[in-house]
Order: sequence, then structure tokens, then C-alpha cells
Amino acid sequence: MKISLFCLLWIILICLLWCSSALATIEGSPHDLSVIGGRNPCSYCHTPHGALVGTPLWNHKLSSAVYKIYESTSLDAKVGQPTGSSKLCLSCHDGTIALTETIGGEFTGGTYISPDVANIGTDLSDDHPISFIYSAALSAEDTEIRPPSILPSQLKLDRSNELQCTTCHDPHDNQYGNFMVMPNDRSAMCVSCHDLYGWINSSHERSSVPLVATSDTYLQATGFATVGDAGCLSCHRPHLAGGHQRLLHFSKSEDNCLNCHDGSVATTNLRTEINKFSRHDVTRYNGIHDPTEIPTSAPEHVECVDCHNPHSMQSITVQAPVAKGAIRGVSGVTASGGTTPRVQYEYEVCYKCHGDNPNRVQSSITRQITQTNTRLEFDISNPSFHPVVSTGVNKNVPSLLQPMTVADIIYCTDCHSSNSGSGAKGPHGSIYPNLLAKQYQTADFTKESDYAYALCYSCHSRNSILNDESFPKHEEHLKEDIPCSACHDPHGISSAQGNLANNTHLINFDISIVSPDQVTGFLEFDDLGQEHGRCFLACHGKEHSPEEY
Repeated sequence: MKISLFCLLWIILICLLWCSSALATIEGSPHDLSVIGGRNPCSYCHTPHGALVGTPLWNHKLSSAVYKIYESTSLDAKVGQPTGSSKLCLSCHDGTIALTETIGGEFTGGTYISPDVANIGTDLSDDHPISFIYSAALSAEDTEIRPPSILPSQLKLDRSNELQCTTCHDPHDNQYGNFMVMPNDRSAMCVSCHDLYGWINSSHERSSVPLVATSDTYLQATGFATVGDAGCLSCHRPHLAGGHQRLLHFSKSEDNCLNCHDGSVATTNLRTEINKFSRHDVTRYNGIHDPTEIPTSAPEHVECVDCHNPHSMQSITVQAPVAKGAIRGVSGVTASGGTTPRVQYEYEVCYKCHGDNPNRVQSSITRQITQTNTRLEFDISNPSFHPVVSTGVNKNVPSLLQPMTVADIIYCTDCHSSNSGSGAKGPHGSIYPNLLAKQYQTADFTKESDYAYALCYSCHSRNSILNDESFPKHEEHLKEDIPCSACHDPHGISSAQGNLANNTHLINFDISIVSPDQVTGFLEFDDLGQEHGRCFLACHGKEHSPEEY
């Protein structure tokens, strides 16, 4: 009997000490409801008698709301209606019950939670998911979720191993602001659960760029000084997110990137680029892209995240065809047509839309051999191709500007890129058609000049071409205002359609300019060996029946 009484006294003492400590941290905090109810702050949530069964002596009236829960195509956790402590939190924070209204009825009516960030409403689809089992099985299913066994002690699951509001928030302790259980500088809390591929040492994780110029009111309110300090919160917000799936600041995918990459935070203004004549028009599409989509059959669209993974992009130096740091961690389509979750080579990103996808862009030039599948155009079994996947077939290219050699490989973005000299890189926007970095005229009767074929002349010496070092008729054709594209198809000719006899040297005639020879009826180029060939065709009123060199 004495032992039982002694234990009881200890329990009471511990409770009194805990209550005293909790009260000390609640007083003066947003959870101090005595300022509106005039009573002990603890009494609005807790009572020693008549509490709700199975709760921490709960005294606040519960909401009867049916919530719209968080959903995402990339979510593996099974999320249902709020349970446990989350339901207790929502009895105030969904805005349907007065702040001081209690179960016993000693307090009724009164003030409701303000319509600000603390009032998350009954629509939880724009809030971090809660009330789901956080288990080793979930971590095994989603490899970017850390196993519960290594979570820091501050992040506590409930007795059912469910993640609740109280995993991230301690309602009795506001020392870190917003009742967070630990500081979230550099996303320390976020990355305790989320093990994002490539995040450590990524450009965004390491960024020291100041946020002072941002116009994003949420980002301003975080109080963080740099992009790296804000971490995940630079793009994501755990409550009342504009983009519900994946909890982004804004509903339009591109706005979450242009929020900084409009010259206000990042130095390069990509908003200017995507407003140019030729562009990857990310503003044209909304709600179409999905991270789980199959690249070879996805509907037509382009979003920033089709080419960039903001979690794993890096600032590194590589050589073609290895994927540059800006596109690290992006899914792609390989040279053989298979899909890969993380590209190794730049062209694999381009092949997602410009390869086997039936919604790919069609050519503006009417070729003798029609092929718009860029993956097939660059296949290394082809009779000719620009060296994007591997070194080219032709080992005799005297026009190459030094230090380029026939052993070099080039990027898609060596040709398709911004025309800007202000630092913008990649195929965001250009004043030239087909997102070309420089002028490349394809119209018939184009006057030859440095400018007209600036793209070609960025790799091939104009003097060499006009001196007929590659082909003895180059100068004659160009001076007769026949464009390069009349004879050459710059990507390549698929081996399924062309051959080594007729389609070497990227020969694939533009049939709006070149027509069959009226004498023979042929329209073809015959490769007769090094620096030796002949053509059967009619062009600019001249018959080649054949013309041999």
C-alpha cells in the first residue's frame, strides 16, 4: 500500500513538472488561448476529468469534417482520413470549430482560427500527407524515403507507426518557430525523411545565391537568406501549396522555376528566353507532365522538369556526349530505344520527345527520305550522321575548324540552344527557327554569307567550303543560291531507309528544291568512293543526267 501511494505521488509530481514545463513554453505562443478565453492555456486542449477516451486527456471539441486528402501519382504511402493526434490538431486548424470550444461544454463558441497559414481548412490535398504508416516496407518501395529506423529522435511516429502532425510539430514548444520539433535550416528536417537522389552537393543544395530579390511572399516569409539555406522550401511548401501534387509553391509547373530563374535570384533570365520566337514553350502546357509518365508515349508537352531535375543538377565539366550537370538525374530514352530513369548522355533527354514518341515534332523540310525520329537519324549504323551518339562515319572532313577533328563528338545543344550572349544556355529559346543557336537558312535562293549559314560555319570553315576542299562543286552551288539543306540532312539518314551507296555525306534531298532528272527519271546521289560521286537530278533548271565529279 505504501509502495502504491509512493508511486502515485511520483506520477503526480512528474505530471505537475511536465505541465509546468509545457505551460512555460505555451505562454505567449500562438497556442496560448488565454488571450481570447481568459483561462488557463492548457484547459482548452486538456482536462483531468471527463476527457475523450484514448487521448492525452483531450478536452477540445473534435471536428466532424470529411477531409479531401493529399494525392499524388508519385506517392507510395497509403493515406486516409486523419487519425490520432492529427485529428486533435485539426480540431482547431481546419477552421470549423471555435478555438475555445471544449468537449464538456464549459467553453462554447467564440473565436475561430484566423484565415491565414495556420488555417489549413478541410482540403488537405495541398498539405503534407499525414496519418499514414511510415515503415521499412514503405522505404523499400520508395527508395527516396529513409527507413524509420534512422529517423532522428525529434521526429516521432505514433504508437501505430503513423506519421502525424506531431511528427514535425510539438504543440507545446515553439522555440524553433511554427512549433517545429527541430530547426529546418538547409532542410535538415525534410532530408531526415526524404533521401533525394543527387540532392547532396547539388547546385540548389549548395547555392549561396541571396533570396533578397525574390518576389515570392512565401519564400520571403521563411526568413532564409540564400537558396541553399531555404533548401526544399525554395520550391516546396508543406501547407497550402499552390501546386497540390508534390506541394509546389505555384500550380503552374514552370512558375516554380521562373520564380528564381527570371533574373531576380538566378543571374540568367530564362523568362526572356521562353518568350522568343522559337522556344520550348513551357507556358503552353499545364497539368500534363507527370514524373511517372512513359517518355515514348507521353502526350505532347514540355516542362522545365522534362529536362531538369532540380534535386540533382550539378555544376560540373564534362565532354560530349556525357550529360551535362544541368540535366543530371533526368529520365530519358537510350540510343537503343529503351527508357532509363537517369540519363548518362545528353541525347537521351532529347530522345524522350524527339525520338519514338508519336507526338514528336515534324520536319519543316520535305525530304526525299522522311524521318522525324531523331533517335533513328543518329543511329550509329546509319550511312551518315552528325557525331552526336558516336564519332562519324566519314573520316575525311577537311573543312572542320581547328581544334575539331573527326574523332570529336558533339552535343545536340551545340546546334540547338539559346542565341543569347547573356549567359543563357540550352534550348530554352532562340530568335532562329528550330531553336538553333545561330542562323541556318533553308529557303531556296538564299544568298551565301557568313550570316546565312552561321550555324554550319561555327564548325566548318567557310573558306574551306568555298575553296571546294570537301566537294569540288560547293562554291558553285552556294553562289547559285542553293542552300546547304537542299542536299544535306543535318541529323542523319536512317539505315532502315538509306544506304552507303546513296546517302553518305548526309545526302537527303529537299524535294521542294530538287526534283528527278527528266532524262533518266532518277533522283539520287551515287557515292563512287573518296571524293568521287555523281548525281541524277534537276535543280534550278539544270539537269544532272548524271553530273559526275
